[in-house]
Amino acid sequence: MNFKPLPILFAAVALLLAGCNSLSPALPGEADAGAARKTTSESAQFADCAVTQPLEPPFIPPDPWPSQPPETAKFWFGDSGLWTALPDDGSWPQLASGEKFWWWSEEFDVNEDATPDLTVTARRLDEKAGSFQVSEATHGYHKSFNWAMLVGVDLESPGCWEFTGQYKGHELSFVLRVPEG
Repeated sequence: MNFKPLPILFAAVALLLAGCNSLSPALPGEADAGAARKTTSESAQFADCAVTQPLEPPFIPPDPWPSQPPETAKFWFGDSGLWTALPDDGSWPQLASGEKFWWWSEEFDVNEDATPDLTVTARRLDEKAGSFQVSEATHGYHKSFNWAMLVGVDLESPGCWEFTGQYKGHELSFVLRVPEG
């Protein structure tokens, strides 16, 4: 009998690698289990992060702004002097990698204030963090939400963050989970 171990070894290695390939289809329940592990570890990571919840009764902006935020799974938070739209679940992963952050005020008039004097600061609550970068405020318009003020946010790291916005004597603070994006 002529035994050739090399071709058998190559075949075994190829089969082993094919089974480890991340592009191979998952068995039923495998993807769900991975998502559940991530959600569980994320929950543990943010167990002490008391994210901001919708107000009771909920804040409804004055006319001409819509009664519901244009994005699904968000709620309005604040009062007529200063408000924003926050995620229902308190989690905003995009803030860890750079994101636009919209703010509204019935006192904001784009014709009088093309560069609004909106200041946004943030501090990490779950551990020390370095710098927080926010762009100078500008403005934007969309028919779904009317005129608004806009800043760019680029956090140094994921975590539990408290944000504070200030505009024309109005101040608004809230807490968000910022998981890795």
